[in-house]
Amino acid sequence: MIDTPAWRQFRRLLLGGVVEGLLACGVPVDFPTIRITFGEGSEFHVPRLDNHMRFVGSVTARTTGVVPASALRQLEQVLQAAWLDLLTSIELPVGDTLTSTGARVTVSVAEGALDVRFDLAAD
Repeated sequence: MIDTPAWRQFRRLLLGGVVEGLLACGVPVDFPTIRITFGEGSEFHVPRLDNHMRFVGSVTARTTGVVPASALRQLEQVLQAAWLDLLTSIELPVGDTLTSTGARVTVSVAEGALDVRFDLAAD
């Protein structure tokens, strides 16, 4: 994975969105155990004339209590909305904009662990 200042900044923005979502939805997690990883297919070409970004990966954390199914569904919705909010806030130097071309988020809990899988893309 490329490790540039811009890439680190977007990783932090995404992780911040996840933390905000966890708090807003009341999902009980052990915050020091939160990990975000990016996998194959992740790309970051911003800002350039060929603006494109895709974040494929997961966020994991240990849960500290029972997580209602309704909180998981709400967290999925909150994280998809956070992706759209992030894109609308990015100002590119050539007057271009980024449009969401995909926002797939799934949230599950098994054996005391939260697992958020995401595939977020914009062009």
